[in-house]
Amino acid sequence: MIRSAQTFVLVLFAIAGIARAQAPRNITFKRGAPPARQRPVCEPMPAPASVSADARRKSREVAQNGRQAAILGDNTAALAQLKEASTIDPTDSDLAYELARAYEAAGAGADAAKEYCRFLSLAPNAPEASEARNRAAALAPPTQSSAPSAAVAILNDGIASFEKGKAIEAEAKFAEAIKVEPTWADAYYDRGIARATIGDNPQAASDFEEYLRLRPAAVDRVQVVAQIESLRRQPLSAGQALGLGIVIPGGGEFYTRRPLRGVLALAATAGAVTWALQSTSSTKTIQQTATDPFGIPYTYTTTQKVTDQPNMVPGLMVGGAIALASAIDAYHFAKQAGDARRLSMIAVPTRDGLAARVSLLLR
Repeated sequence: MIRSAQTFVLVLFAIAGIARAQAPRNITFKRGAPPARQRPVCEPMPAPASVSADARRKSREVAQNGRQAAILGDNTAALAQLKEASTIDPTDSDLAYELARAYEAAGAGADAAKEYCRFLSLAPNAPEASEARNRAAALAPPTQSSAPSAAVAILNDGIASFEKGKAIEAEAKFAEAIKVEPTWADAYYDRGIARATIGDNPQAASDFEEYLRLRPAAVDRVQVVAQIESLRRQPLSAGQALGLGIVIPGGGEFYTRRPLRGVLALAATAGAVTWALQSTSSTKTIQQTATDPFGIPYTYTTTQKVTDQPNMVPGLMVGGAIALASAIDAYHFAKQAGDARRLSMIAVPTRDGLAARVSLLLR
């Protein structure tokens, strides 16, 4: 009977072991391109050389002729005169603004934007600066730079390091890529994977949160949120898992977030206890001795109903074994999840040379 109970326990935990078994985790890094950088509307311009008083006087005269032509409706002549005046005196910010307006009126948006930018370089704090900046942006929208970012090569180096088993080196590479491209969501995601691998769960969760902040419409948002919640959980305590498993059958399995094993252990223990409490009734014939009124002893036979619990000891032994096995299983699971450590060191390049980086890895 005890051997059958032991076989039942082994089969039960074999089924639970199948439920626990998981395929190796497939780590997929993100290799998307960093966000395209936009060129500024106005590129920095060198300060123009100073001009003589005669040049300024002549520039004002030519500009005045241009204004008069504009009043008369000769926009072509006005534009030519203002352009000539600006060539004579390139330091006059008011003239740059007038020339920009003339270009804009003539439909030459690119030239107008250039002159607005020149005006801003000459008088960045002028009252018209805000308007000029807006007009330049409207006439010449910023263009995206198609030059590949150096961060792409750094990110690929980090992925290669991770695939070679160098998780700490990969984390340093991903951090370097983030310095080059601070708004690159994929770099934060990949660094989160590396940090989770080396056991830096709080920082890994922060990286995944930054990934979602930079990419709020991510297609894997639900999975990433679940991963963040998992990383934010407190580490498992092996002692607490063992204690709960001993006090409450299957309690350690529930604590280690394996409810199926906990339910199976609790059900099996309850089944063993139920089996132990089963009683059987039987009838026994008993010989008894008595004495008659004259003091002479005699024997007689009587029948009695007897109730017995033959499974009490083996049932309680099986139930206790199941509860203890479940508690020990939860203890080992929690210990492997939270207590296995190893020390790693890597040389990280810095501006001043190399720095030794020591990490305590949780596996």
